[in-house]
Amino acid sequence: MYNDLQKRYVKEIKTNQEQSEAIKNLTIKIHELEHNLREQRKRIEQLECKKVSWKTSAVSGKRSRTPEREITSRRDVSEKKESCCSKYLELLLKEIKKLKKENEKLSAERRALKNELAGLDKDFFEEVEDLKHAVQESVKLNNQYEKCLKQISVMYGLPFTAHL
Repeated sequence: MYNDLQKRYVKEIKTNQEQSEAIKNLTIKIHELEHNLREQRKRIEQLECKKVSWKTSAVSGKRSRTPEREITSRRDVSEKKESCCSKYLELLLKEIKKLKKENEKLSAERRALKNELAGLDKDFFEEVEDLKHAVQESVKLNNQYEKCLKQISVMYGLPFTAHL
């Protein structure tokens, strides 16, 4: 019983450490994604500023040639870039939300495990040791009783079957 509790305690500590590590990694990943998000927002602002300057040049009728030799307005190019950036930002935001949810879930589980471990204080382990000792003494006493029963059975000629 004591060994089982000791194993459980060690397992809970190990699980707690693993979850702490996972939370740390998720927090780092969230910070990285938030940093990427800020960079992409800055990039969008820059693109929007360029878009305004392109609109003014588009009004004057300027056009650019693409590698395929198609004629496209600068507005079309900036809209494509903007939609691409928007999709990327949306993906980043979804990933951040997902990681935050997972982080919250792991944090809650970690708190629950900590609360469970809080009940296993020093007195608990001393009590387990006392119980272990009492079980060992009971086993010794039972073996002595069994020997006495065998001797009495032999003296009176009665059959003795061990461990009924």
